[in-house]
Amino acid sequence: MASITKGSLKDGFRLARKVGRHLTDRVNYTSQEFIEAAESAIKEHPREWIIFYMLGSEYMESGQYARALQACKRSVELRPKDLRSAYALATAYNVLTRANWSDLETAGVNVLKKMLSDPEAAGLNGLRKWLGPVPDVLDPGVSQKELDEMGMVIETAAAQAIRWFERAGELKPDAESRTQIEEDLRTLYTRFPHLRH
Repeated sequence: MASITKGSLKDGFRLARKVGRHLTDRVNYTSQEFIEAAESAIKEHPREWIIFYMLGSEYMESGQYARALQACKRSVELRPKDLRSAYALATAYNVLTRANWSDLETAGVNVLKKMLSDPEAAGLNGLRKWLGPVPDVLDPGVSQKELDEMGMVIETAAAQAIRWFERAGELKPDAESRTQIEEDLRTLYTRFPHLRH
């Protein structure tokens, strides 16, 4: 995985200290428990970048794309020159473009999810570790529902994703991160060629 999303040890300690105290069990907790703890921590620390950044990620993984978008926007407001903030916001917009996935693409992702749920049976032991966690929600219908609730059209989401991936590319990413950003942009330009400038 590209280093774009990797946090620093300092950020990890700040997150653990500020969100961890709101968790009943700091070792074993669900995504929803983390979200609730982070939402409580934000009330006490409304300028703590790392909480918004991680909350955006958790919202995305649970299919709460509108909330993810708001958390990532706040992350960018607090750290406008941080590569991770820009990339997270680009990704938050990009997941909304899943609304135009074809049935074949959706079926392919579902097969991949099923294979990764039991990587040993599928002969993919190392692949799961390399890919990292696969979000539970990859349904285009969820993206469309979130777009509708926000009153946003898919082209707006795609244009904003492109804008923020380009911004991330301007923030001096390492080679591996630059490659990931360029791949994300290529995919968007393939899907939305009329947005290429």
